[in-house]
Amino acid sequence: MQARYKLLIHVDEDSREKLDMALSMAYNLLDVVGEGNAEVVLVFNVRGPMALMRGSLDDYARERVNELMSMGVRFYVCSIAMRSLGIRREDLIDGVEVVDSGIKKIVELEGQGFAYVKP
Repeated sequence: MQARYKLLIHVDEDSREKLDMALSMAYNLLDVVGEGNAEVVLVFNVRGPMALMRGSLDDYARERVNELMSMGVRFYVCSIAMRSLGIRREDLIDGVEVVDSGIKKIVELEGQGFAYVKP
C-alpha cells in the first residue's frame, strides 16, 4: 500500500535547533497520521551533513534519530556536501544513506509527490 502522506524535510545547516525542528516535524506527522500512512525522508546537504557526524549528537538526539529510523524514516546525505566539508562515510552515524547529490534527490522526491518543508 502506498503512503497517503509523503514528507520531504530539507536540512542544509549544521544547527541543533534546525535538526530538532526537523526531527519534530517527522515525529509529529507520523504521530498524527500513523506510521503506515506516511513516508518521511530527510535530505541533508550544504552544511547539514555535519549534524549527522559521529559525536555530533547527544544521547537524546541520537535516540530520536534511531527511533525515527526504526519507524522507516530515511536520512539521505549529499556526497557533494560531504566532499566539500571533508566528511568521509565512516564519519557519519550508522543508518544514513549517502546520495550522489542532495539537490537531485530533492527534485526526484518532489517529482514523486513529496511535500517539501524546511525548518
